[in-house]
Amino acid sequence: MKLINRNMNTRRNFIKQLAAGAAVLPMPALLIFAKENNFPVRAITQGPKFHWFGYYDKLQFDPTNRYVLGMQVGFEMRSPTKDNVIKLGYVDIQDNDKWVEISESRSWGWQQGCMLQWIPGSDLKMIWNDRRGDDFISIIKD
Repeated sequence: MKLINRNMNTRRNFIKQLAAGAAVLPMPALLIFAKENNFPVRAITQGPKFHWFGYYDKLQFDPTNRYVLGMQVGFEMRSPTKDNVIKLGYVDIQDNDKWVEISESRSWGWQQGCMLQWIPGSDLKMIWNDRRGDDFISIIKD
């Protein structure tokens, strides 16, 4: 029999607590907190398209912290259909936040996107999910 310390602050518990706390704080409070603690906060994309990054456990920044991965669509406030294609790219935060499109995916959802991420331990390799016909695949781009 293995005893489990329920008070241990695991990564999963930390994320749950953080999310619960953030849900009750109004957005201005988060911005004030970031400013008071010298956390730089700024928009790095602009409309009219909608940009976001997927899941919390994926690597959004490259190892140099210059390129920030993201996804782009021309709609929101509805579920995607099998025919909706998402654009994949990165923002170059050292070149006036320039959006650079790299590919697209036909296998995505709002919460996790297409699981776009930098491959851990690599310099500039990326991986994401896609759909080709009836097959679901992963693509690696260097």
